[in-house]
Amino acid sequence: MRTLLFVIALCAAACASSTPPQRFIPADVALVGEGDKASFRAATLDASRLRGACVEKTQMLVKLGDHKRAESLPRELQSNLQSFLGMKSAPAGAGVLVVRSAITGARPDDPLADLGAGQPQRGDGGYTSVEIYATDGPDGPVVAALRETIRSEKLTLDGDAAWARTEKALAEAAGRFAKLVRPGLKFPGER
Repeated sequence: MRTLLFVIALCAAACASSTPPQRFIPADVALVGEGDKASFRAATLDASRLRGACVEKTQMLVKLGDHKRAESLPRELQSNLQSFLGMKSAPAGAGVLVVRSAITGARPDDPLADLGAGQPQRGDGGYTSVEIYATDGPDGPVVAALRETIRSEKLTLDGDAAWARTEKALAEAAGRFAKLVRPGLKFPGER
């Protein structure tokens, strides 16, 4: 049994990213914040005047040994962004918010912490890093940007699964970006 747990831990370590988060957001965007969170919102951004949103395919800027996750996680972030923005889907063009996103780091929790009875409620060392920005039209100026690393130990789940925390982190980042674009936006269950 110990050998099996060791092999599982080794496999998870091989699947995990050891690459530090990258810079996907254009360098000329003046992000405000420190550490794990930074954002930018142009004073000129008025989401009510936009005709819709074009959420482009999320880029995966980190290599994962788990090919299934490497394909599904970007789709999940892209889907969350489109859904959470609550804007009509539109082709990129004038008056359309064009959203670009990247997963710049991802490491699942320690799988040994997720096995057996008495599993912990919180993650154990995993993280998810994302960068998202939006332009006014396909070639317009950046009007909103978010760079965030969400540590797994800050996420509580009903069950324990290493990649489930990564998926939850992607949903949280998409929700925060949507609120950055549309201040005052409330999701079901929020006060």
